[in-house]
Amino acid sequence: MTKILLIRHAQSYANKRDFTAFGNEDSPLTDRGIEQALALNGLFKAEFGVTPESYDKPILASTFKRPQQTAEVAGFRRIDINPIINESDVDEEIMNGRDVIKKHCDEHWVPESVKQRASDFIDQVRDNELDYEIYFTHGMFIAAVLLECDVRLIEIAAPFDEKRGYVPLQATITELEV
Repeated sequence: MTKILLIRHAQSYANKRDFTAFGNEDSPLTDRGIEQALALNGLFKAEFGVTPESYDKPILASTFKRPQQTAEVAGFRRIDINPIINESDVDEEIMNGRDVIKKHCDEHWVPESVKQRASDFIDQVRDNELDYEIYFTHGMFIAAVLLECDVRLIEIAAPFDEKRGYVPLQATITELEV
């Protein structure tokens, strides 16, 4: 088993507009998002014994700007990029008026494309093909990973919340052993 930390990015301008957050790759952090990312620095130190400024291993971020910027503001300097941990594509659902968080909660749903990436992600972490301990990613991707853990009977500490499901709040660290 490998212990990893999955971090949902801090608030971006796309999150403030809500409906455009999923497909918007270039949206930077808001002032509040910068504050959240700075607070992550202290959380890493206090809760996980990790000092981002002197962390000597690379961390992994998605290809989207908001997780990369969250990692940088939190203090990490060695940031690799990989699309396997990108956000899900839910534009069609959103444009059709669906509340994807509600759908996730009611149906334990995530899009098929992110479900497959979550499964591949777990396999690659277990096989040391992704040799990172820290991943800066997105809420729906983390939800997909945790749902896949449920399917595989991998014990997880994060409870399924009736209002958010497995989608963590912004700038939240989810610890997991896979």
